[in-house]
Amino acid sequence: MGTFARRVGQRSLIGLGIIVIILLLSYMAPAAPAQLTATVDYAKSGNTLELLFELSQVTPVSTIRLAAIEAPDREQVPWGPQARDCLADLHNQIIRLELVDAQPDAYNRLWAYGWLHRDSINADSLAAGCTYLADPTDQFSPYYPEMLYAQEEARILGLGIWDPENPLRETAKSFRERSHSL
Repeated sequence: MGTFARRVGQRSLIGLGIIVIILLLSYMAPAAPAQLTATVDYAKSGNTLELLFELSQVTPVSTIRLAAIEAPDREQVPWGPQARDCLADLHNQIIRLELVDAQPDAYNRLWAYGWLHRDSINADSLAAGCTYLADPTDQFSPYYPEMLYAQEEARILGLGIWDPENPLRETAKSFRERSHSL
């Protein structure tokens, strides 16, 4: 075998090796999150939506918990009802959902990021001061920078739960723990 043939053979092996590596990396890459559309029936709370229909036969769930945000408890007046009202305009709207996990939680809800047209429902509720980030250290969400910005803008402007005259002083979790212990 001549020098030229050896070089072509080596290049072919290198090229084949690169193709194999690319295929392995693409196989190991995480799958894109499931994207679904749904029609909203009503807002159960400031971070939970009841859908008009179950998402599918494979996913017989009709309740969506908006990911990465917390809302005041419904009993935390006036913030809980205000947070629910922030989502009231979604009634009968078709929204796009990006599921965080395809498995329902203990309350048979799917956690998702939601969009109405091009607007993030999760970030919009933060920007209106209706909700707060669930875990400010959760920087693994691809939407964390946008949501942090929305929350901080609402906080600086004193909107909703950040109103300096009447701020939310207790997380929903703390409120529920205190309420159940009474």
